[in-house]
Amino acid sequence: MRLLRGEIRKLARRPASYITLVILVGIIVLLYVAIGASYKMVGQTGQPDAAASQAAIAETLRFPQAWNALVGLVVGLGGLLGVAYGAAAAGGDWNWNMVKIAVARGESRSRYVLAKLGAVLILLIPGLVVAFVVGLLATILAATLAGIGVGGLTDSAGLGRLPSLFARGWWGMAEQAAIGFAIATLARSQLAGLAAGIALYFVEQIALLLLPDVIKYLPFSAVSSLLRESSSGGVSVGGNVAGRFSIDQPTALILVTAYLVIAALVSAVFVERAEITG
Repeated sequence: MRLLRGEIRKLARRPASYITLVILVGIIVLLYVAIGASYKMVGQTGQPDAAASQAAIAETLRFPQAWNALVGLVVGLGGLLGVAYGAAAAGGDWNWNMVKIAVARGESRSRYVLAKLGAVLILLIPGLVVAFVVGLLATILAATLAGIGVGGLTDSAGLGRLPSLFARGWWGMAEQAAIGFAIATLARSQLAGLAAGIALYFVEQIALLLLPDVIKYLPFSAVSSLLRESSSGGVSVGGNVAGRFSIDQPTALILVTAYLVIAALVSAVFVERAEITG
């Protein structure tokens, strides 16, 4: 616990913690404002599919369905940034010789790296809360711009799903951050971990269209299925979660947990056996 508390305090002061969050909420606000502003513009185009486009926008902004869209957006963007955050936390220690310093003062290598990963995952929680609150305000603003009522905001069924959606969203982001953390640890580089993690994310999404029956079991696609809400047709996070593009939620939970544990073990074993010089 001493190591974990120390790592939380250290990471909380790093610029990466704030920069990542500012980027996330900034993108969320811009996207929702653009969606709200486009609602009436789409209706004025006179195109044959204008009504369908407006219906899709309304589905995104009208509560209680809007909760699903909001969590999907926050976790989709936040997961990608979580990869970057995990890579920054792990790679920065190698760049600044913090691992060598920790070992020199007698810390267990594996305990040190797992404490740092634990701190990353814990700090995702306040970041997710802030992004969710800002996203909610942005959704209300966008709905107002579009002239869509927000009466369903207090719908008891929608509010009742929020704790489960939030918990699954955090667990999915935790898995993605752990993957970025592991890659940066193996590469001993913040930049390499960041580039490789983001490349893996986009390669998986592209491959999902070509080999959905295989790719849907991989880390980022499993997070999409974990967030799936059968009652509303699904939440898309980085890819299509409908039909053959998704797996059932219990299986997705098992896979996401397994990927997180594997990433943690890989990081711990590598640091335990690594030759630390410099």
